Amino acid sequence: MNKFLLVIILLAHIQPAIGQLLVDAGDDVVVCNDWLGMDTVQLGGNPTASGGIPPYTYSWETTWTVGSWTYTASDFLDDTTLANPTVIYTGEHLTFYLTVTDSESNTGIDTIVVDFTNFGTHLGTVTFNIQQGDSIYLFGCENVFGGFPPYRYLWRPNHGLLDSTSLHFWAKPDSSVAYYLSATDSSGCTAVGAPVYYINVLPVSVNPKDDHNSEVRVFPNPATDHICIKVPGNHPETKIYRFYDSQGRLQYETQASGRSISVETKHLGKGLNFYSIQIDGRPVGQGKIVVQ
Repeated sequence: MNKFLLVIILLAHIQPAIGQLLVDAGDDVVVCNDWLGMDTVQLGGNPTASGGIPPYTYSWETTWTVGSWTYTASDFLDDTTLANPTVIYTGEHLTFYLTVTDSESNTGIDTIVVDFTNFGTHLGTVTFNIQQGDSIYLFGCENVFGGFPPYRYLWRPNHGLLDSTSLHFWAKPDSSVAYYLSATDSSGCTAVGAPVYYINVLPVSVNPKDDHNSEVRVFPNPATDHICIKVPGNHPETKIYRFYDSQGRLQYETQASGRSISVETKHLGKGLNFYSIQIDGRPVGQGKIVVQ
């Protein structure tokens, strides 16, 4: 009788405990993505599967349709059969479905939502000449956009700035400087743009030429079908006209050698727009245009 009880006790000790198969696809995540590349992010839990009877097999699935193209999990993950695959390609708002199967064909399913910031930029720049001791108001050429609002902005270098966290700001540098913008969205992702405002600080004895916005005529403003921009003086050189939307994104660019141009408003967005005019890299004007 004692021997029989001992066998039962030993069998109880060596019999594995079989629990319910548990699956963890991980917490919902935002993948930071900009023109420099994408953050390395792995999906799945730690561990991704437990319980049941190992070993486990993993299968990640998703679909994303853009026009006539349909993307699947293999387009976004390095290996759809891993417990913790790495995201290798950007998308939008994706729901991944993870199915785990144990050695006894028991299955469990969990999901994870993956969002992508997808920051963008433009390559437009604006150059201004100011005399030492002068201030200048800068606006309309922000070159970082995308992500998830609201945003926190920061201009660098913090040289001569009264407020480095506003999109529109006064600057009073005492030496020439190039300002660039970084933006952090609500998910904590940050993108840094290339220098966009170039400020040349001239000695008081040097007079900057043709840098007088008040001399540039823009009419009609507000505009409906077209808008005329007239540059004063005798400027036979080719002038570059750039137009930006209210977020600082370049919408339209044209060149002309005459004193005036006419631009159809179909090239611009409704509401507030900004323009800049340059001759051989020198600014000769900037301002606002309202399209109705």
